[in-house]
Amino acid sequence: MKKLSIFVIVLFLSLFSFSQESETHVFQSKTDCTQTLTGVVKNVKTGELIPNALVQLYKRGELVSSEEAGDDASFSFTLECGNRYNINGRSENFTINSKIVYASSKGEAKELDLLLYPIKEFKTKDTNKLIDVENVYFETDGENIGEFTSEQLKKVANVMKKYPDIRVSVDVHTDSKGEADYALRITKDRADVIVNYLIEKGISPDRLEANGYGDTQLVNHCAKDVKCTEAEHRENRRIEFVVMQ
Repeated sequence: MKKLSIFVIVLFLSLFSFSQESETHVFQSKTDCTQTLTGVVKNVKTGELIPNALVQLYKRGELVSSEEAGDDASFSFTLECGNRYNINGRSENFTINSKIVYASSKGEAKELDLLLYPIKEFKTKDTNKLIDVENVYFETDGENIGEFTSEQLKKVANVMKKYPDIRVSVDVHTDSKGEADYALRITKDRADVIVNYLIEKGISPDRLEANGYGDTQLVNHCAKDVKCTEAEHRENRRIEFVVMQ
């Protein structure tokens, strides 16, 4: 009986020891499990590669690793299995974009195209080069700059700071619903308000010109006394930032 008891105790201790070793081995394997993430940074509009972009890897909101993509726009990171990561890409003249990546426990390599949206600074209209911003609106008969308009004007200021040699004509237009003299006056007043705002943002006055054209340069058929929809009239209420040569 005594021998049996000793055998049971030894067997129990052996099994317990094996269990501990197994748990340790499993834990260790999870810790050592890694996954390679490779990819390239691309222009989402054209599919072209974006070389030398800054690519950053975050885990739980903390920066884990950062690298500059090569001339071939490629990047590579090592991930720990079982974790969720955020990978951010940024480059001049592109918006910052972020992707969520899950590192699986299988350890296979992952590939990722990190797509960035281009920030368009200029556009062409007829033969004119314009700073590309969404249309800036004023309240009817008003001259106050609202929050949305302010954001668009900040973009204009930033572009002008980036290209210190350009000069800009602030051209304000309106529809034909009001009196012609009043339309000319209010558009000139609005152009002056915008120019003063840009000066406050650090743009030199000699780089700016204010022009109010009233309803003299309509973009559609909606002349005085012509029946048009409100959307058609709105096309004529526009503010353009024309780059002067």
